[in-house]
Amino acid sequence: MSEFDEIKVEPTTESVPTNENCECNANSSQPAAEKKSCKCKCGLIIQCILAVAVIVLFILHFCGIGYGSCKKSAAPETFVPTVVNAEPGDGSVLYVDLDSINEKYIYIKDKKAELEAEMQKQEAAFKQRQDAFQKKYQQFQQNLQSGVLTEVQVQNTQTQLQAEYEKMENDYNTVINKLTETQVAVNKAMLDSLYAAAARVNQEYNSSYILTFQKDMPLLIYTDKTKDITEQVLFEMNKSFKELKK
Repeated sequence: MSEFDEIKVEPTTESVPTNENCECNANSSQPAAEKKSCKCKCGLIIQCILAVAVIVLFILHFCGIGYGSCKKSAAPETFVPTVVNAEPGDGSVLYVDLDSINEKYIYIKDKKAELEAEMQKQEAAFKQRQDAFQKKYQQFQQNLQSGVLTEVQVQNTQTQLQAEYEKMENDYNTVINKLTETQVAVNKAMLDSLYAAAARVNQEYNSSYILTFQKDMPLLIYTDKTKDITEQVLFEMNKSFKELKK
């Protein structure tokens, strides 16, 4: 007998739920009652295994694998107010008359005069260019009607006149855009000065609100003159501007 023939495989003692075990060997000579009992036990074991599997899946669903612990339910979201490091006002309301600011603020008066002078200068320059262009166009029409121009000359003159007109129009739009940008910058500077001056004046009043008023665009339909701080604000604005000009 060879070396391999001497090795014996011992039968395992573990219970394996095979079809033969579950059905308790239908061909065996066991009584029918015992066979039925064996099948019931086998079905009960399978049900227990399935129940355990469901429980495990349920736990894995609510417990993150690799996280080390079950997920905690999210806490309800709560409002966290922003901390304001400022003393509260007394609840009163003051206002500033913007019409007076635009009329009496030195910076606005100076810039307004500068913008008007630049606009007049540009309008005069473009009027001269328009007049010169108009003369060229009229001369072209006369030459065209008299028949002194060749077909090539007509085409070239039309192209030149069209290019000159478009350039003049583009130059005019560029100037208008620059003047508009300057006006926007002036208004922003005025508002910045207004905000700063109002804040300085309010140190005396400790008001909660300062509104603006304009006659043509009334945010306020009624104003209490005792709450008008325009003169003080205007004084602060002009004072700061004068100091900058020194």
